[in-house]
Amino acid sequence: MDKRAIGKARVKSLDLVLNDLLGQTDEALRETLQSDLFKEDGTFQPGKLAELVGLGCEAVTFRQNKALKAMVANAHVAILDRNIVNESIDSPSSPTKVAIGEKNQTMFLEWISKIGTMELPAPISHTGRLYRKALWSTYSGQSLLDITSVPTWFNSRPAVKKALDQLDLKVVQKIVVTTNMDSESIADDMEDSMTSSLVRKLRTEIKALREQLAAERHAREQAELAVKQNEWQVSLVTTGKIPHKQ
Repeated sequence: MDKRAIGKARVKSLDLVLNDLLGQTDEALRETLQSDLFKEDGTFQPGKLAELVGLGCEAVTFRQNKALKAMVANAHVAILDRNIVNESIDSPSSPTKVAIGEKNQTMFLEWISKIGTMELPAPISHTGRLYRKALWSTYSGQSLLDITSVPTWFNSRPAVKKALDQLDLKVVQKIVVTTNMDSESIADDMEDSMTSSLVRKLRTEIKALREQLAAERHAREQAELAVKQNEWQVSLVTTGKIPHKQ
């Protein structure tokens, strides 16, 4: 598997991990925040997160891969938005994170209010709905090919979700100017499907390998135990502590 395929598979795997995490109830998430997956300040432990992602992902990968880094940052903001992280009131970083989140939301809402005009037509997919990946591509200035998923705060921030849903409704009702992106969205769906299948296949292979390693480890432990037992019996025979049959 080439580097690009591995990169996309890692992004998909991280997306599944983060979605499962953010899908937890507040009570469950509070407990998770106390695990070794998180630091004391509520930020992720890159090494532990890399273990969950698998596919050869390492802690340094989150610094080197722009998409993964953004996904982790967006997930952290989504967790902060739920007000369950016990951060110090005196911590200078805490209000900064909240302020940044609020500022980003304000800027995005101001921008999205202009979507649906001749200058900024709303991108639509082959399903006739708002193509959110293309929308994020335009706003963030990234190539659509580099967009693997929309930010988690598209759904976690009520004001942003409401604005997106309203724009989607206007697209369906055909009361805004749109630009058709059928070919791009079809290719996107096909790639997502292929990537999901690849991730499932790799996870199945990883599970099988782990089970195989566990079985081999158990067999080795049993063999080592048998060797020690035999050595012990030999020592008893040679010292005359048990009768030796002729």
